[in-house]
Amino acid sequence: MEYVNLGRSGLKVSKICLGCLNFGNERSWMVEVEGAKKVFEKAWDLGINFYDTANVYSRGRSEEILGILLEGRREDAVVATKVFGKMGEGPNDSGLSRKHIMWQARESLRRLKTDYIDLYQIHRWDYGTPIEETLAALTDLVRAGKTLYIGASSMWAWQFTKAIYISRMKGYEEFISMQNVYNLLYREEEREMIPFCKSEGIAIIPWSPLAVGVLSGRYLVKDKLVVSDKDIERIRPGTNDYNAYIAPPENAEIVRRVVELARNKDVKPSQIALAWLFKKGVTAPIIGTNYPEHVEEAVESLKISLSDDEVKYLEEPYKPKPVFGHR
Repeated sequence: MEYVNLGRSGLKVSKICLGCLNFGNERSWMVEVEGAKKVFEKAWDLGINFYDTANVYSRGRSEEILGILLEGRREDAVVATKVFGKMGEGPNDSGLSRKHIMWQARESLRRLKTDYIDLYQIHRWDYGTPIEETLAALTDLVRAGKTLYIGASSMWAWQFTKAIYISRMKGYEEFISMQNVYNLLYREEEREMIPFCKSEGIAIIPWSPLAVGVLSGRYLVKDKLVVSDKDIERIRPGTNDYNAYIAPPENAEIVRRVVELARNKDVKPSQIALAWLFKKGVTAPIIGTNYPEHVEEAVESLKISLSDDEVKYLEEPYKPKPVFGHR
């Protein structure tokens, strides 16, 4: 395993982050403790020390499972979780107000069975709360030792820039990471967000690095992307991932090239997709899976090197797409 600094901080994280979205039992394709343990143990044995979850994943069950799995080895792990989503039916049960942040920080600590969070992230931008209030609350959590660093996820670049500027102007804690959607089939973040993060030394830890499995080649049939009704439900559980990943006609050609290059190198298509991300300078893609062998494949992708010509070949068919994932 390779370890790198998380942004400009001194915190060392593995170049693969295990995403824990699937830890829980709200949907049939999620896994409970025993299934999660198999995935987690494989990740741990391979040297992955970076684990990402959120309070809304299975309404806290993902955090609870991760807390169980980390017992006895908490200090060797880097735990990231998030706040923003709806956790109840009341008017203050979501968002980034001081009240909601402080409440959910306490709840996340309880569920994770820990007294601190390594990386506490805002899950989305809250249009109903001044960013100054959010930053002040997060700063208080850092100063109280409840979280060590703060990060952000999925927003417009102007919003992230504004938050960084206000932090510097008012002496609040600064975000050290951006968790945005980024993969070969969705590259809109290359316009502004990724260049900004690179210029400021902010870690890029993308979610959906394999485009919910589309870049594995599993849906490529005779050079077309074909999915069943069951697959569509899995691909877009409340999002518009389907329209972003399956519908654009050029995406089938991108996946075909991924599969072709993987065959030529005798590796998995998913490994080519991850190798492309490393070539683009991401810190640690977030891999979510129910299968230990997928974790092993992700770690093996660190050994794959793509030439500039191969990167160009993979990227060539791409066409701009509507932005998604920010709300």
